[in-house]
Amino acid sequence: MAGLFDTHSHLSLEPLCGNLEGVLERAFSAGVERIVVPSVSADSWNVCSELASLPGISCALGVHPWWAEDGVDTDELQKKLQETGAAAIGEIGLDWKTEVSRHKQYEVFQKQIELASTMDIPVVLHCRNAFEEMLHLLEEHSVRGVIHAWSRGPQLMKRFLDAGLYISFGGAVTQQRALRVRESASLVPMDRFVFETDSPSMSLAGVPAGKSEPEHIVLVTQAFAQLRKLNLEEVQQAAWNNSVELFGEQD
Repeated sequence: MAGLFDTHSHLSLEPLCGNLEGVLERAFSAGVERIVVPSVSADSWNVCSELASLPGISCALGVHPWWAEDGVDTDELQKKLQETGAAAIGEIGLDWKTEVSRHKQYEVFQKQIELASTMDIPVVLHCRNAFEEMLHLLEEHSVRGVIHAWSRGPQLMKRFLDAGLYISFGGAVTQQRALRVRESASLVPMDRFVFETDSPSMSLAGVPAGKSEPEHIVLVTQAFAQLRKLNLEEVQQAAWNNSVELFGEQD
């Protein structure tokens, strides 16, 4: 059976980074074979790159919208991506629920989308309350990637699928009350989804926010399989295949 692939875990952040050995031991014991660690700012590029030197870990480098006020040096980002062999540009996007100016967010996001198009490297997208603006920009550029922590319904999901993106499901799919995302999970094509924990901040059924770890990708996989009425092995294999198709094989 294929291994588990957590496509989004912030191992560079507390409390995960404070007990990295234990976190990874628990993850690998649970069957996790690969983890993508996204950065949030230029200041975190080095630590995420260092984590990617560990077995089973890849990094994504970029500037998150919460840190967009400082702008982004795309020349430096491109250099860092090439030096480290990063799997993606991320975590990047638009977030209209934060206080960072929308103009600045859009500017930083557009620059990184253009770089991704030029380099033909996937993107890891963060989006809150800015779906129309994000879709508009994606329509203008040829990019591939994933929208992470999907929380909306199937109609909006279809628009991102039509834009060529993968849909990433996390802790929300384990929550019985999360009706929209569970409906999306029941309808997403089997070749267009991946799984994530977004640990440590994302909660899961029985696991509070701040306590999640990559090992909990097991719970996401199980919940998805139950929703689709599929056996666990089939879902796990599809998730692995999709994740590798998106992020590439690890050297």
